[in-house]
Amino acid sequence: MEVYNAIYSRRIVRDFKDMPVSDEVLERIINAGLQAPTHDHLRNWEFVIIKDKQDKENAL
Repeated sequence: MEVYNAIYSRRIVRDFKDMPVSDEVLERIINAGLQAPTHDHLRNWEFVIIKDKQDKENAL
């Protein structure tokens, strides 16, 4: 996909499916996000991935 096509075809998602996301997909998403430029170069990111529905409710 060309960069401009990706930018202009982005969508806002407000409703999500109640389906699990595999560890492989999560890793690809995180790695892609880490490629975005920042003003101070690489940051020390920390991620918390909560998969259990009860844990998600407790985290709010």
